[in-house]
Amino acid sequence: MTDLFGNNNDNFDLGASPSGSDKLKAEEIQKVIMMEQQKAQLNAQIQEISEICWEKCVDKPSAKLGAKTEVCISNCVKRFFDTSIVIAQRFNQLLQRSNTG
Repeated sequence: MTDLFGNNNDNFDLGASPSGSDKLKAEEIQKVIMMEQQKAQLNAQIQEISEICWEKCVDKPSAKLGAKTEVCISNCVKRFFDTSIVIAQRFNQLLQRSNTG
């Protein structure tokens, strides 16, 4: 059969399954997309941590960070990560319970 542009579509089947190499390409693309999404999430989390800890620890910007400010920022970041880990673990526990129950 010929379409409006004169192309022959006799071999074109919307229900046809992709070949093995097409599946591999699709899987590779999915992996790249997932990695890019993870990078974007990480960058967003870093930005969030930076804003929170900056607001909490830096009273007035200057040419150098004082020792007190450095310690505050370090502790802030550690607490943020510790809290994120606890929340992720709790979320996983809830998921496991909902899957088994």
